[in-house]
Amino acid sequence: MGIIGKAVGAVKGFFQHWNTPAEGDYVSSKEVVAYSVGGIGVQFVAAMAYTIAMTANCILVGSIYQITPGDLFIISTINTIVTIIMQPLKSYWIDNTPGGKGKARPYLLWLGPPCAILISLFAFIPMGWSYAVKVAVVGILFIVMNFIFQFYLGMYNTLAQLITPSSGERAKIISLSSIVYSMAPTITGFILPLISNAFDRGQLDVNFYRVTMPLFSFLGCFLAFIVYFCTKERVVVPRDYQQKIKFADGMKKIVRNRYFWIYNISTWFTTLAAAITTFMNWAYIYMLQNATIQSFMTLIVGTASLFGMALAPIMIKKVGKRNAVLISDAFRIVGAVILIFYNTNFYVFTAACYLIYWGAAVQIITNPAMNGDALDYQQWKTGDRMEGFSGNFTIINSLVLLGLNYVIPYINEYYGLLNDYDVLYDASIYSPMFTSLAIVTVVGVVLHALPIFFWNMSEEDQANMIEDLKERARKHNEETGYHDASILSSGEMTGEEHEDGATADEVQSEAQELADAEFAAGATTGGAPSAQDKDNGGDAQ
Repeated sequence: MGIIGKAVGAVKGFFQHWNTPAEGDYVSSKEVVAYSVGGIGVQFVAAMAYTIAMTANCILVGSIYQITPGDLFIISTINTIVTIIMQPLKSYWIDNTPGGKGKARPYLLWLGPPCAILISLFAFIPMGWSYAVKVAVVGILFIVMNFIFQFYLGMYNTLAQLITPSSGERAKIISLSSIVYSMAPTITGFILPLISNAFDRGQLDVNFYRVTMPLFSFLGCFLAFIVYFCTKERVVVPRDYQQKIKFADGMKKIVRNRYFWIYNISTWFTTLAAAITTFMNWAYIYMLQNATIQSFMTLIVGTASLFGMALAPIMIKKVGKRNAVLISDAFRIVGAVILIFYNTNFYVFTAACYLIYWGAAVQIITNPAMNGDALDYQQWKTGDRMEGFSGNFTIINSLVLLGLNYVIPYINEYYGLLNDYDVLYDASIYSPMFTSLAIVTVVGVVLHALPIFFWNMSEEDQANMIEDLKERARKHNEETGYHDASILSSGEMTGEEHEDGATADEVQSEAQELADAEFAAGATTGGAPSAQDKDNGGDAQ
C-alpha cells in the first residue's frame, strides 16, 4: 500500500472511531479533536503570555517600556523565589482538586479568565509613569500572571498524561493535538505583524498590544473551555483509590525515581538550549525590518514545528523516545553551530533556526510522553499517582535556574544592551551577541542531551507496567467488593455503591489501607518490566 493509500486508510479509521475508541485504545476520535481544538485556545493565551517574558528580547517590556535586562533578571529571580514558595501548595491543589471533575480539567475552566485579564493589563501600563513605578507594576503583574498562566498551561499538558494510560496512544494524541494547536502561534505569527502595519511604530507601538493582547487572550480563554466539557481523565487505579500522602513521604518517594531525575535534569538546560531562537523577534525587527516579509517567514519557519511534531510519533515507534530526543538534539546542535559562524544574513539565520525549531518540536511530543511514563513508573513502584506532587521537582529546578538564567542577560548587557534597544540596528552589536548566544545554545543542548543517555525505560517496559497495574486494580476491586467496577478512573464523582450497600467513601479507609499494604509489598501478578528489575537497588520499592 502506497503513502496515499495509508493516508486515506488513516483518515477513514479516524472517523470510524469518532464515538468509540479503536481496539487497544482508550480515547475516541471526537475526544482527541476536542482536546486538540481546545488546545488552540490555550495556545492563543500562551502566545500572548510569551510576549511579556522577563527577558530583554521581550518587545513590550524591553523596547517599549525600556526596562533594562538587569532589572528584568531581578523580576525573573523574584518570580522564581515565589514559584518555589508556592509550588508545594500548587501540588497539593492538583492532587486534591475539589469538585469531583478530575485533577486537571477543572483548572482550564477556573484559571482561563483571570489569566486573560492579567495578560491584557500589561498593555495598559501608562507610558508616563516613572521608571521605578513601571518596574514595580510590571514585576507584580508578571509574578501573579505567570503563576496563574503556568498553572493553566501545565494543567492542559498534564491532561495529555491523564487522558489515556497507553504510552503509545498518549504520544499519538500529543502529536496530533500539537499539530492542531500549533495553528495558534502560526496564526498570531502571521497576523500580528500585518496588524502592526496599522500602527505608527508597528510592533514598537504600545497601542498595537492594547488591541491584540485582550483580543487573543479572551478568544483563547473561551475556546479552551471545549477541553473541560468534552474530555475525560483515565488512570488505572482501584475503584476506591484516593490519594493521601504527606509532603515528607511524597518527597522521599519521588526523589528515588530515577526517571524524574533524568527528565528534570535535562529541563534545567532548556533555556540555554533555546538561547538563540528566543531572539528571532530581534532578527525580524532589527535585522529584516519588514513586517510583511516577517509574516510569511513566520509561516515558513512554522513548518519546522509542524514536521517535527508530525514525525515524532513515527520516530518514537521506530527508535523509542530516548533516541528520538537524542536525534532531535543533534539537529539543534547543527543549527546552532551554523549560527556561531554565520548570523548576519537573515536568511541563513532563519535556515539555521529552522533546524533548531524542528528539533525542539520533536521534544514537544517526547517531553510530556516521557514525563507521563515516569509518573506511570512511580505508580508501579509505590502505588501513588503523583501528577501534582511530582511538580515539587520544580523547587529543585528553580534553584538551579536562578544561576543559569543570568547567563543570557549578562551577555546582553556585556555587548552594550541596556535600556536603548535601538543599538540592535547595528550589526557590530548584534552579530557578536548572536555568536555568543549560539555558543550558549550548543552548550545548553549538549547538557540537555547528556542525562537522556541514562533513560532505559523502553516502550515495552511501560506497556508491561500498565498491564501489571490493571491486574492489581482488578484484584483489589474484587477483594473490596467492587467486582464489576471499572479499573479506569476519570476522577469524577459517581456515587457508586459497594456490594454491601456502602458507598465508596464509607469503605475508603479500610480499602486504602489494604491497597497501601499491597503496593508497599510490591504485589504483582504479571511480569515486571525487565529494565526496572535491573534498577531496583536505586529506586523506591
